[in-house]
Amino acid sequence: MAKHLLTDRDIRNAKKRAKPYRLFDGDGLALWVSPTGMRSWQLRYRLNGTEQTATLGKLERLTLGQARVAADTARKLAVDGEHLTTVKRAAKLKRRTDAANTFGTFAAAWMARESRRMKWTPDYRTEVEASLKNHLSDLTHLPITKITAAVAAPALLAMELTAPHMVEKVRRRLRAILDEAVEHGLITGNPLPAMRRRNKLERKHYPAVTDLVELGAILRAARAADPCKGIQRAHLLLVFAALRVSEVVGAKWAEFELDGVDVAIGDSQRTKRDPTAGNWSVPRERMKRKDEARGPHVVPLPSALLADLREWHEADGASAIYVCPAPRDASKPITPEGVEKFYRSALELGGKHSPHSWRSAFSTVAREAGKVSDAVESQLDHVVGTAVASAYDRAKRLELRRGLMQWYEQQLIAARDGATVINIGKRQSKT
Repeated sequence: MAKHLLTDRDIRNAKKRAKPYRLFDGDGLALWVSPTGMRSWQLRYRLNGTEQTATLGKLERLTLGQARVAADTARKLAVDGEHLTTVKRAAKLKRRTDAANTFGTFAAAWMARESRRMKWTPDYRTEVEASLKNHLSDLTHLPITKITAAVAAPALLAMELTAPHMVEKVRRRLRAILDEAVEHGLITGNPLPAMRRRNKLERKHYPAVTDLVELGAILRAARAADPCKGIQRAHLLLVFAALRVSEVVGAKWAEFELDGVDVAIGDSQRTKRDPTAGNWSVPRERMKRKDEARGPHVVPLPSALLADLREWHEADGASAIYVCPAPRDASKPITPEGVEKFYRSALELGGKHSPHSWRSAFSTVAREAGKVSDAVESQLDHVVGTAVASAYDRAKRLELRRGLMQWYEQQLIAARDGATVINIGKRQSKT
């Protein structure tokens, strides 16, 4: 047991001398004083019968009491056969490794590697980057070794309330990052528990407003809210195209035909150029169903939306890439989270109507009006019938969908502008 021979007064009175000297506290602990006046704590101990000396730290960093605690810890390591200088170097190296491998830096490296390995599209990489930045920002500056289930839990639990449809995606990405940290030898195991079946919230139906009068009120509120250009455009594309938010935000001008398209003449194979029509061809890689054999998802553009798109394109100029640019960097698109936040916060529609809900609204309004079911399903990019039937749909039913989307746009505009909306029964003629 240490004798504790020194006092605080002894320490204060330890002045420099011509030669270095030590003041002993007992059991190997001593204050070493150099000719320059530098004072540091040393511990003498024996390892495998050989005397060793380890420096514990400078006096300005360790008080007498702290030095005694450090010495007790070091003695236990020495008893276990540890070389204290080696332990100290290992600890120093770990601190450097931790500083160089914060969650933010490691996550960025993981994205770079994973995007190459899985051949991510630029839009998908932007989505992944935004989801980590928006929901896990509190972890950015922490060493990856400090990420535990308890540390990650507050961010993930907050998402259950603010972005329940995103929580599983973010948790899955966080687990993948930590799995790679294990492979790199930075941590010994993934601290997050395995995914639970009951957490698959994305499989639940999204809440949706489907009454035309209420939809009109949402459209008026969105117009009055006046969000940034990218959010406003994404909102209108969601409303009038019935696509998913992840499919909309990455829209590029190169995907649009705004100056007229070839349309079918009746049931024949012949076509004619219609300068008043337009199409949006969404690449299959951005759609939920990524079967390349289906080709791009062609969305016929109703007249008011087409007019808006032409106006936006002219305003953006020929060099613009994204239809829904990020407010601070037009070279990138907005994120799905940005649109969802607009609905949740600005429109106060959390738990009532999300960006995805426009798909349910379109399906409900069209079906209640007796519109052709196959056309509705095709517009939603759902599989309709057999592969032969799907090919027939692509070749023959685009114009049927064009009429359907024009009708639907008129219904929404009438509701938005306060016109009397009459729900047409299923017995009415089909578009």
